[in-house]
Amino acid sequence: MMRLLTGVTSCDTFTFKLTGIRGIGNRVFVEGEAPSARGSISGLKKPVYWVHIWTLKDGKITQLREYFNTAILVTDLKPTAPTPHEIQHHPCASLWHNRLWKSKEGRELPGLILAI
Repeated sequence: MMRLLTGVTSCDTFTFKLTGIRGIGNRVFVEGEAPSARGSISGLKKPVYWVHIWTLKDGKITQLREYFNTAILVTDLKPTAPTPHEIQHHPCASLWHNRLWKSKEGRELPGLILAI
């Protein structure tokens, strides 16, 4: 990714197909897929699913987190005004998750919980 963002390589080597975007606070969650990535072992073309999490400050991106072929769940450890029901049944409020929890081939993706 660094090579693409810094201009060392061109955009035609990796196609970003955007499937969703959402802003929460100072973070932007972007997800999509690259339909024509090559598998490293078999050499067959397989879709690659990606999530970018951008942290913004004063209108500039200060941090970029990038995840491939991973199911992401973002939780809020300290909700601003939780109800008693939320505290009892959902101690961590779910803020966002990417749409894809299984690959299009039906394989489950590894999961990651991000607490913010």
